[in-house]
Amino acid sequence: MIDSKVPIVGTILDRMKTKGELPAMGRTVSLVNSQTNSNSKASVEELTNTILDDFALTNKLLRLVNSASYVKYHGGGKINTVSRAINILGFDHVRDVALSLILVETIKNDSFVLEFKESIMISLMSGVIAKRMGRKLGIKDIEEAFICSMFHTLGRLLVIYYLPDEHKKIVELARAQKTTENETTVSVLNATYEAIGMEIARYWNFSEDIVYCMQKVPIFKLDKPKTSLEAIRCLSIFSNSVCELVSETQVNVSTWKETLNSFNKLFANCDDSTVNEVLDGSLNIILTYCADTKFNIENSNVLKNLGFLIKGRAASKKQSGNDKPKRPLQILDNIYDSEEDSAEVVTPEDILTKGVLEIASTLLENFTLNDILHMILEVLYRGMEFTHAIISIKSANGQYMDGRFGFGRHIESLVKKFRFQIDKNSSDVFNISLNKDSIVIINNVDDVEVQSCIPNWLQTAFNVNTFILIPITLRKSPIGLIYGDWAKTNPQATQSSRLRYVKMIRNQAMLAIKQAM
Repeated sequence: MIDSKVPIVGTILDRMKTKGELPAMGRTVSLVNSQTNSNSKASVEELTNTILDDFALTNKLLRLVNSASYVKYHGGGKINTVSRAINILGFDHVRDVALSLILVETIKNDSFVLEFKESIMISLMSGVIAKRMGRKLGIKDIEEAFICSMFHTLGRLLVIYYLPDEHKKIVELARAQKTTENETTVSVLNATYEAIGMEIARYWNFSEDIVYCMQKVPIFKLDKPKTSLEAIRCLSIFSNSVCELVSETQVNVSTWKETLNSFNKLFANCDDSTVNEVLDGSLNIILTYCADTKFNIENSNVLKNLGFLIKGRAASKKQSGNDKPKRPLQILDNIYDSEEDSAEVVTPEDILTKGVLEIASTLLENFTLNDILHMILEVLYRGMEFTHAIISIKSANGQYMDGRFGFGRHIESLVKKFRFQIDKNSSDVFNISLNKDSIVIINNVDDVEVQSCIPNWLQTAFNVNTFILIPITLRKSPIGLIYGDWAKTNPQATQSSRLRYVKMIRNQAMLAIKQAM
């Protein structure tokens, strides 16, 4: 058993190893950790890479950011790469969309009990309420409020999933004693949900701010916040208290009113009107979101009860874009034939075709070279189904090609190892590609005929079977080189139909560099 200050946490961590991580939670942890230094280039690359690592998540995110709910953010032009989504919508927005999608995908799994799905819905709803309320009250770091509120009840989520029998006892004891689960948890687990959540959050390397906001304090005992972190904690406790109240079959109206009054006293610029406006807006966001992601909300007490309390009626299911009747006149763009087409299975050829069009469109706009190179590499990574993809740029002294960024597993360490000397007299395959200004494919690194031209540093650092080198030159002078590999041979990836797109994208990369100079 794994050692822990809270014994039951050791049991949960052991069950994670045998039962597997809470679905999508491991990826969620990666995304949450990527918020650190969210304005830095590294965190944007980390977020992009984490999303791209999951093909299904990538497609769902791109479909969602092109839905009616997000058109206002990017003016209606289709977004086909995660890199461009981050460039247009912003790092924080894309991260929040990805996190929300992960939670929604988790509760769409029909094998989970309704109570677990409702707990996930509480997490998602809490995050939305906290973010909207934070913006309304002028609180800084509203993105952090979103994250902290979503993970405020992590301990309960983990107990429901990994300790179902113990959770059943907690619920039965709470009903028998006419008290809350939080108060009976200690009797069954010898620990609170709060202690469990905080301990595992630290094990997962969550920031101390998130851990701090997990502390359970009755809202009426909170003091007026003096710092931004204290304000975020107040938002987190309020949003989760509201959602926990409306998750009951029958809502205690007097407790509801007391909760709202207690929160109003914490902020000078907050009143019932502000709270109702935020809750109403948050409910509409979730309803629209569930419609866009095709999530059935009919059995959700949280959404039903919240609708009754703020509108005097049950929350109604919103129509998704696909439910709307066909218009007499439809104007179709040059990327998708229709909204329905965007929901179809996306093939590598689709990715390459749409990628070329999006890169061409971006070249006509104001762009930064770094952003468009990210976009180019992402299109190649997804469309060519690479295991790893790295772009290298000639060093300032002109003697080396140095890896700058890439996509794939463990890419950060591989990029650091990607460095070779530019030498016109060298017979290694990298310099052959640069000297001949030609795309080179090594179909089998173990073939005796090519062994001598594959440098030792590549064989040592990269465990690959096949790779491709795409030189980027200006006036026959090497500027950079794109490297892509496959851990296993992929005959379809090197077909001429796909390689035509590689040549087109290479030309776009050279044009982007030329325009940026």
